[in-house]
Amino acid sequence: MTRPSSADFEYVENIVCEAKSSFALGMKALPKDRRGYLFAIYAYCRMLDDIADNALPREEKLKKLNEWRTKVTQLIVGKPSCAITRILCEAIDQYDVPKDELYQLIDGMEVDILGPIHAPSWDDLYDYCRKVAVSVGLLSLPIFGRTDQGAQDFAQELGYALQLTNILRDVVEDDQVGRLYLPQESLQKHQVEGIVSPNLNLVLADVAEKTEQHYKNAEKLLRQIGSANLKPAVLMKQAYQKIFKKMQHRGWHQMTPRMSLSKTEKAFLVMEFLTRHD
Repeated sequence: MTRPSSADFEYVENIVCEAKSSFALGMKALPKDRRGYLFAIYAYCRMLDDIADNALPREEKLKKLNEWRTKVTQLIVGKPSCAITRILCEAIDQYDVPKDELYQLIDGMEVDILGPIHAPSWDDLYDYCRKVAVSVGLLSLPIFGRTDQGAQDFAQELGYALQLTNILRDVVEDDQVGRLYLPQESLQKHQVEGIVSPNLNLVLADVAEKTEQHYKNAEKLLRQIGSANLKPAVLMKQAYQKIFKKMQHRGWHQMTPRMSLSKTEKAFLVMEFLTRHD
């Protein structure tokens, strides 16, 4: 098996730094010797996400996605072909990262490409969230140092909470590219046909109720299983939950500007986290 080089690890770290994602907060809580593997997972997600979101024709997107399927298959048999897959290959070897979850992410992006997703059923929405969000948590757990069932349950609840938070935050941006991730059942119940409907806030409130319950479920599980070796996930939970609460406080009648955390808020979040968890 071809081992990753220092240049490979620098490459995936640069992808994370340039993205300026809230996920970078969680990565800071991971020991340095494991951080590069988490960077590689994020870089892999970023590559797939960029394929789904770019302006290429559908056939070209699917072709590029299938190229990543081939790369994943190659890395699983110990023949990685790029910086990201060399690191992921070593992660599978050293930490027993669940390789099937790499395919789950591709399947999720394929749903976006074959769409666009528009008013899915609750079941279809949860299936999509499982593919694109829960899979990331399950890939990350072994690198954190947790593979127990309780930690996997926590990753599932947190994955749903984070993805639903993103959906609530990005309603306007998604609409601009023809996507609507809000559930069909709730849209019909409140007689909403598009995001300009006066009743849209009621649909968002329905999604917010589910989101809040997933955060509560994650917190309950965390109390039961303990936060040992879960610091990156806990910090990500706190960051996204803060964004969610800011949207709640603003009210679901207002969708813009897109909610985020300021540099100061992020800094205080990290300091508070380190104070509580050292």
